[in-house]
Amino acid sequence: MNRGFIVTLVTVSLSFTAFLGGYLISQKDFHRSPNSISTGSILDKFNDSDSDSGPQTESSDTLKLLSSRNVLSPVMSVEKNSILYYEKGTGKVFELDFKDLVEKSISDAPLANLTKTIWSPSRKDVVSVFSYPEGNRHKYFNYKTKGSVEFEANIKSLVFSPDGSQVAYFGNQENFWGIFLSTPDGSSSKLLLPSRLESNEVYWPSNESLAFKTDNSYGSDLYSLSKTGEIRKILETKNKLEVKWSKNGSQFLFSQKEGTETNLFYKNLGSESETSLGVSTSASKCDWSIDNKTVVCGVPKPQASGDEVYEINLDGTKKLLSSPTTKIDTAELFLSGLDDYVVILNSLDNKLYVLKK
Repeated sequence: MNRGFIVTLVTVSLSFTAFLGGYLISQKDFHRSPNSISTGSILDKFNDSDSDSGPQTESSDTLKLLSSRNVLSPVMSVEKNSILYYEKGTGKVFELDFKDLVEKSISDAPLANLTKTIWSPSRKDVVSVFSYPEGNRHKYFNYKTKGSVEFEANIKSLVFSPDGSQVAYFGNQENFWGIFLSTPDGSSSKLLLPSRLESNEVYWPSNESLAFKTDNSYGSDLYSLSKTGEIRKILETKNKLEVKWSKNGSQFLFSQKEGTETNLFYKNLGSESETSLGVSTSASKCDWSIDNKTVVCGVPKPQASGDEVYEINLDGTKKLLSSPTTKIDTAELFLSGLDDYVVILNSLDNKLYVLKK
């Protein structure tokens, strides 16, 4: 056997070995476990690692589009690990889980003229507001029984009790204006507080008491209201007053217009003092943390160029979480159960965005 033939044989053998090794490696990669394959969901946009240790945030200050749908009345689930919302224009209901960020349908029944939904604490029933030429109508719906009842009262504001067993509403019933208590479907109603005003907003921050805001020509006052009808003023008149209660109802954020600025404050119900947080934003753009010691808010940037997202301590110190490139005007803001996600409803496009803290 000559030397040239031997050299050729060795070269061919080495080439075949290299090809076979590459083929086996590629086959092993092709048959990798489904968990390691990109799902195409928004979760992949958070993933900057090929490991199986779970998704990693590509940047802690990156705000991502959560759903392409126009959204109405979003709310956190009971467990606060997902968000529920209606699709604006259709009334269909969806849920999106933060674990996999995959959207699933809850109800595909179309709801014409839907303008707003108030969710119960259990998320198993709702009171929805429908707009008609003759005025708004409030309708109760139970997702478990599929039962639906329309309220007889002309209602301006409605809220569920913390345990979901009752609702309080401000409206006109049998020619009486006032704050009423009833079961969630509107039955067994009773007048708690008569009123000559036609503009009150009702809150139910704790089991012990309700609260309500009254408007006058100079601004708004805030009162607490016991279930026996006892009233106590909480805030004197504030211009353009907005309120956001803490999770346990013992304190609240409020914002008021001062000159050209809208400034943020907080108050503990057990104290008369009102503490400025040194931030120019509205209380409606904020949410409380689990421990009720910090808040997260959308804060308008100068020159009306959209909102930034800040975490704010009750001593006024703050931390910038995101300065989005997408222009955001925060209509509503939510924190997930572990305070690890911030969800924002953008009033400019009616879409949900998510920020991984």
